[in-house]
Amino acid sequence: MIHPRTHGTLVCLGERRLEIQTSEISLHRFQNFATRSLALAVSVGDVASPEPILARVHSSCVTGEAYGGCDCDCAEQLEIALAEIARAGRGVIFYLLQEGRGAGLVAKARDRMIVQASGQRLTTFEAYQQMGLGKDHRRYDEVDAICRLLGIRAPLTLLTNNPEKAAALAAEGLRIEGTRSFDHEPSPFNLHYLTAKLRSGHSLAAGDSTQQAAELPESVVAFAPYTLEEEPRMVHMASYLLPIRFGENGGQTPSWFRVHAYYDLGSRRERVILTHGRREVAPLAAVHRESFEDRLPLRRPSVGRRQWRSAVERIVDWGAGAVVFRAAEDDGATVPDDADLGLLARHLPGRRARCLDPSDESLRQRLRDRCIAVDDS
Repeated sequence: MIHPRTHGTLVCLGERRLEIQTSEISLHRFQNFATRSLALAVSVGDVASPEPILARVHSSCVTGEAYGGCDCDCAEQLEIALAEIARAGRGVIFYLLQEGRGAGLVAKARDRMIVQASGQRLTTFEAYQQMGLGKDHRRYDEVDAICRLLGIRAPLTLLTNNPEKAAALAAEGLRIEGTRSFDHEPSPFNLHYLTAKLRSGHSLAAGDSTQQAAELPESVVAFAPYTLEEEPRMVHMASYLLPIRFGENGGQTPSWFRVHAYYDLGSRRERVILTHGRREVAPLAAVHRESFEDRLPLRRPSVGRRQWRSAVERIVDWGAGAVVFRAAEDDGATVPDDADLGLLARHLPGRRARCLDPSDESLRQRLRDRCIAVDDS
């Protein structure tokens, strides 16, 4: 009989070996049986030896790491940290599912909506304040439990640009040997966000003072959350514009998608629809399911990451699309439920669609069951 290892309320679910560009890594999965939330760790080399160990405490960013959005620097930080640890031959990334600085995905979506609706006069921190939220709602108690489950007893040398994170981890009783910051060039798409972080005390380069932030292709209007008349358990929380990288290695100029964030009062989870393009053609409709492996810069990109890049490229080329995005932290179901399909139908102008995957007969039939005209040509 196999007995899962536990510490506190965290239980180890197992590990998987994966390859990045320069080394092999171990992806460890944990679950907090009190909160039912997941946590991950990526380790390289011998993490149990007593010498100080290079570490990154990283909060998940589904919009940057899974959607391919480039309005923040989260995906770049994860990739740089993993490369630094691989270069050192020993280290760990604690990957905590704390979207939106711990306030959740819908709060993050409302933050982006408020900032964009203000003409980017407000910062992300001012938007949080407007919503009645604190600057940072993240917790780090799971880091100590993961250290114990992985046998990490050495002091941590943190890869971070945020001095407040080092202080918060030390307050949890973790031994912090020091910090190491890392820089990357801002882009027109994340310039406003990185400038706000710089002004809040993050150790970031000032960047090119002549660089201009990207202009939104259409207006964004902030609204108060409201329940859908046709489905009262569903609350529309936010709608905003997200620039998404696509093509081989994400090398194409980003294209703008609209993120529609909902909160399901019945299942008590967030639901997201991504839409793109003009209204005069039937949108390419799809359901995309991702895994945590899709968020890592693997030597050979995961199937899910390749499928998503292809989907974005095809939607941009076609000119219109609507996608249900099921994130890895969702309930693990392999097919969309009725709530997913209802929201997807809501974002199909003229109640017309064309399936992104022509072989997906199940989606085609379920859309028709909702009186959506599906173009088979």
